[in-house]
Amino acid sequence: MKYTLYFLLFFGSTFNGLTQQLSEEVSRDIILIGEPVSIKYIVKTSLTDTLAFPEKHDLIEARFKVQGGSLSKKGAEFELIEIFRDTIIVLGMNKKWIGEYIVTAWEDGEYIIPGPTISINDSTYRFDDLAIEVTLVATRKDVDLYGIRENYTELPDVPFSPMKFIKQNWWWIAIIIGALFFGWLIARRRRWDREFENRENIRPMNLKDRTIKAVEALDKSELWNKNQMKEHFVELSYILRSYLTSRYTISLLDKTTEQTRIILTKQGLNNETVDTIARILSQSDMVKFAKSKPDMISILRQSTLVKQIIAETSPLDFDNVD
Repeated sequence: MKYTLYFLLFFGSTFNGLTQQLSEEVSRDIILIGEPVSIKYIVKTSLTDTLAFPEKHDLIEARFKVQGGSLSKKGAEFELIEIFRDTIIVLGMNKKWIGEYIVTAWEDGEYIIPGPTISINDSTYRFDDLAIEVTLVATRKDVDLYGIRENYTELPDVPFSPMKFIKQNWWWIAIIIGALFFGWLIARRRRWDREFENRENIRPMNLKDRTIKAVEALDKSELWNKNQMKEHFVELSYILRSYLTSRYTISLLDKTTEQTRIILTKQGLNNETVDTIARILSQSDMVKFAKSKPDMISILRQSTLVKQIIAETSPLDFDNVD
């Protein structure tokens, strides 16, 4: 009887362990900086089992993989660009749970993402680690490397002497220097006269007007027609971040889009305005790092949204009110 009980306990624990299967998937193990990647954690278990998974909301911690396969002491992070989603699929007497993160990284290197834990019927299990490589530029196997073409310049027999050159041509050098100095004095005098005449009429521009004029000047340059789409969105993102930094006396120039969202929410901005700002910055990030190519209507719409945000968040100007 005793051996029969041991056998049943062993068989039951073995069967229960076999019904719980953990696995993990990554959509791509090599991505570009700023490119989204899907990470899925999968559990197959009995239909009556209880699952508890502590999901992340902002960032997923990772470690850099250094030469030799060891992990560096320096920490790294993957930013969540979408909220965590989980799904349960019923398979007869069993079920399949799938939890998915959509993340990206903003620094190149080889990352190791530690496997998270999950609780099944008050027992804790751990997923395996995942490896993802983040690169700055996509590797192109169809581009050949060419040798460096060398070029030589023959040197004259007699080396050039600056002092000898000045002694031989001093008279016309003195005339050119004198003419340049005289022209500089005239130009400076005229500039002083104009500044003196217009000084009383000059009204310093406020932060709102300066920022809107900067956006209009950026649109007028039409960098997207000069094969400079990335430069346009880098400048647009910088203008918006600089304005918000000055307007609310905060630092946003070195913050990620998600960090910017959190800081602006704490400043008391309404959710609709914060969401609009986050969409503008996310679109700029996609163009800068994921090489997205929006059309001209989308580009001008982004500039219009930036000017709308500036107008909505600027204090009222009573200088021209009687």
